[in-house]
Amino acid sequence: GEERAFFGSGGTKAAIAQAKGAVGVITLESPRSAKVRTFGKLADSNATPRMTWANPDGTGKVDAPRAPSLGTVSMAGAAKLFAGAKTPWSRIVKQADRDNAKFKAVPLVGTLTVATKTSFVPAASSNVVGVIPGSDPVVGKEVVVLSAHLDHIGITKPMKGDALNNGALDNAIGIASLIEEAKRFTASGQAPKRTIMFLAVTGEEKGLVGSDYFTNHPTVPLSSIVADVNLDMPILTYKFEDMVVFGAERSTIGPIVQKAVAAIGVGLSPDPMPEEGIFVRSDHFRFVQKGIPSVFLWPGQKGPGKAAVAYFMANNYHKPSDDLTQPILWDQGVRFVDANYRIAREIADGAQRPVWNAGDYFGTLYKGPMATTGTTK
Repeated sequence: GEERAFFGSGGTKAAIAQAKGAVGVITLESPRSAKVRTFGKLADSNATPRMTWANPDGTGKVDAPRAPSLGTVSMAGAAKLFAGAKTPWSRIVKQADRDNAKFKAVPLVGTLTVATKTSFVPAASSNVVGVIPGSDPVVGKEVVVLSAHLDHIGITKPMKGDALNNGALDNAIGIASLIEEAKRFTASGQAPKRTIMFLAVTGEEKGLVGSDYFTNHPTVPLSSIVADVNLDMPILTYKFEDMVVFGAERSTIGPIVQKAVAAIGVGLSPDPMPEEGIFVRSDHFRFVQKGIPSVFLWPGQKGPGKAAVAYFMANNYHKPSDDLTQPILWDQGVRFVDANYRIAREIADGAQRPVWNAGDYFGTLYKGPMATTGTTK
């Protein structure tokens, strides 16, 4: 599940490796990882510069301690790396394909020398924030964040003569939904009790950079942020019959989510693609890392959903063809906005701010605001 996504991320593995004395990390392609992302696609995604943020004084962000990544090796290269080892690569591959795989460290023949050269080029890219002030004299300064990323991947290798990646579903639809949420709050004629922040963040495609900057340099006290509801890449090319809500079962936002999706006539389904590690790959996770209960909604894969999502991921995801020629069903966008509005509205007007469920893994791990307060499921 979501813990698997967390421990499967490269950053988490590198931090664990560093804690156990590793001086560097080499990532090896496996048959399982190749099914998710081929080595060629992985190479393409690493052909562009890495980005991070700088503090207002110009100093760079310092990551949590982790062993540096020394490179990624294909399966063919891994076989050469294990040449002469007591455990051959072919056996390692079979073991790695098991869900309960366990390995015993063994020395490899030979040594590795790595040299890197790094250059820095400053660039500017902004987060955008809009606010509807809370009306309640007691909880009005508490903040419910609605977030969406405003960036995409830019210019890449041409496909059918087109090199511009438009990002219609990823994530212009998310930004459009964010704007529609703001319109709905305004048109309701009823000011929310808590403040609503509409946060459009940059650099999501570069590693959640904008949301990471915001949660480290918030425009309001971090302790005042009670929840984040994230809007990222809803695939709206079919009439969805269910919704997937990442993080809902971890906090008291869960019952609010169930009520909201029921109001638009659908139910909740579990993550249909746990191997993709979606929970740790969108901006809500930067709020989770500060101890803030957060959720992220997707249209589900019941009925026509499975085929539609598979088609988008195979043919349009991070490609120039993610544009407005896709058969986008705008009425499904209205339903998507409605569900997220209901969640944000109920959090904003609720008697209590959300808290983590007692014993939740992420609530316990990230001891930020609310993380040590919990309720039973």
